[in-house]
Amino acid sequence: MDMTPAGYTEARYRVYNRCKYDIGVTVADGRQYNIRPGSFALMTAADIEYVDSICRTKKFFGSGMLVAVDGTNKEIPLDKLNIVEVDESEKHLTDEEITAALKKSAKAMEAWLNAIDDPVELHAIYTVASEMDLPTSKLKILNAKMPDKDWLDQFN
Repeated sequence: MDMTPAGYTEARYRVYNRCKYDIGVTVADGRQYNIRPGSFALMTAADIEYVDSICRTKKFFGSGMLVAVDGTNKEIPLDKLNIVEVDESEKHLTDEEITAALKKSAKAMEAWLNAIDDPVELHAIYTVASEMDLPTSKLKILNAKMPDKDWLDQFN
């Protein structure tokens, strides 16, 4: 199915946000997209390749945070979009992985958390942790790692 809207010369793909937070991207011609959780933006293959190429440390598409689909809602292989999939150690943490890590003992959770420096991953951890009923000891560990986040509501 051709996803080329009237007036456009290139096919556009739906780019879905698989995260629980907004992802903002700017393409080569300066257009900006703010993709909300569960929603999508229409982008060309060149736009997708450009976005992934400028993200040095965390590849949005290569890590699975954003996914492109065709007109039949079938995921487009990354190699077709000239995107190199990142190795498993650089994949985006899923909500399930974060939940499992936050349920570990405080000491194990702290060791896991200390190994994470990526602000995108830290925000994902904050989002998941905010929805959980964590003990004060774990909230203090999270607050020490992310003092800029509002943990006040969780300390009740």
